[in-house]
Amino acid sequence: MKKKLQFMAAVAALSLLAVGCGSSGSTEATTGTVAESETTVAETTSVGTKEQEAAAAENNAEGAALVSVEDLTDDMQIIDIRSEDQFIGWDTDEGKGGHIAGAVDFPESWTTLDSSSYAIGTTMENELARRGLDPEAPTVLYGNGTVTEETVEKYKSIGFTDLSVLEGGFSAYLENGQKAEKLEGYSMYVSPDWVQSLIDGENPETYDGRDYKLVELSLSSETEEYASGHIPGAINLTDNFNHVPGPRVLAEYESIPMEEQLKFWNRPADDVIQENLENAGITKDTMVILYGTTGATTAAHRAALVMRYAGVEDIRFLNGGKTLWKIEGRDLETEANVPEKVSFGAEVPVNPDIIYDYEEELDVVNDDQAVVASIRSWDEYTGKISGYTYIGDAGDIAKARFGYAGSDPYSMEDFRNIDNTMFNYEMMKDRWIDWGIVPEKRISFHCGTGWRASETYFYALAMGYPDIHVYDGGWYEWSKRPDSPKKDPGVPADAPETEPKEFFIVEDK
Repeated sequence: MKKKLQFMAAVAALSLLAVGCGSSGSTEATTGTVAESETTVAETTSVGTKEQEAAAAENNAEGAALVSVEDLTDDMQIIDIRSEDQFIGWDTDEGKGGHIAGAVDFPESWTTLDSSSYAIGTTMENELARRGLDPEAPTVLYGNGTVTEETVEKYKSIGFTDLSVLEGGFSAYLENGQKAEKLEGYSMYVSPDWVQSLIDGENPETYDGRDYKLVELSLSSETEEYASGHIPGAINLTDNFNHVPGPRVLAEYESIPMEEQLKFWNRPADDVIQENLENAGITKDTMVILYGTTGATTAAHRAALVMRYAGVEDIRFLNGGKTLWKIEGRDLETEANVPEKVSFGAEVPVNPDIIYDYEEELDVVNDDQAVVASIRSWDEYTGKISGYTYIGDAGDIAKARFGYAGSDPYSMEDFRNIDNTMFNYEMMKDRWIDWGIVPEKRISFHCGTGWRASETYFYALAMGYPDIHVYDGGWYEWSKRPDSPKKDPGVPADAPETEPKEFFIVEDK
């Protein structure tokens, strides 16, 4: 993505609009309400006095030119060096949330992260390339205020040769009357600091004081993950919460009636979902914060989809999951937390339209104002492989458009940063728009069995897409029904690209 910056010199205002992301006690922090949006200037700390300006100039990076807000031009690369939580919209103790229009997120913390800790197979060179960053192009760095010489040197160390610094940083940008870009539903993706504040009994931004459950979602293969250390206070759910597990060997299906086969890998029955939630101490009014390892992040999103379908109103995700929590060296505990059983408070499902079944997906295929969004690897999408040991046929659903995913059915590199936080949401959206996955249409996300599609469902929800769904059966069910219309193998004639813009390195597993 390369957005052109459209800056105008700011005119001194008599009064400034307040930034709308501060804590107000509002309950509009649920996944169903995405009230947070672009804001204009206000409550920023003045850089003010000549004394402060002189100190900032003295402490600023030696040898890096200062660029004022008014001097920003279209040919400059602009890099936001702050945390991901600030970039997407969160106010923090360090400064206001949001980012400069057209800026690319590349936090300072990434420049020194050891490659052995990367959540995805990649290199620093790849990470710059996937964001369209040219290390030799004129580049402006900005933080909340001053950028130090030490920080500039970190960006030089990863290849940048022509660096300058935005004078006064993001605070100056806001004070100049410019608008901050934000992820509309940024409150769905909370930071480790936010979770720590909650654990400590504080009231972080957008939290309204309701009961909450911190949930570590474990894969069936992660038998000792929770016991070996989890975030303090977290309960544990396994991925059997997400689906009805079936055989993983294709030959075993031959003796199973088709009616039974079609139940595998789909969501559990409604009464089972309700019982599972009640046993976990979760009501429709409970705020649920989900997280997992890098591998279980998709599973956490699938669990969230089941919860949202059931009727849980306030669902959040720890952005970066357990991966980032451990990178930051935060405390873990080993004692299991056992929830008390509760009454859910409603009959499941409260939101049945979120999940599509076969007939509804067939309607999407036949609707010119709807989009079949395939969240699968390129080889799955083009019909080279089925991707699963228990799915025989390769292929995809008729009229499917490529929505990106990762290297295989269990990876989502296209949607993750090196610390397992959510990839740049504006670039996600640009990729989707290229393939016709646009917010103006009804969208049904699918993958093999509904996990990867669930993750992108929540990204789209946070972006403000209004009419989105997940086809639960995915290619598993579609391929088993003989009359299902199927996409021709290969790349569609009207595809915007013949190969995806992917930069991950496939590692041996």
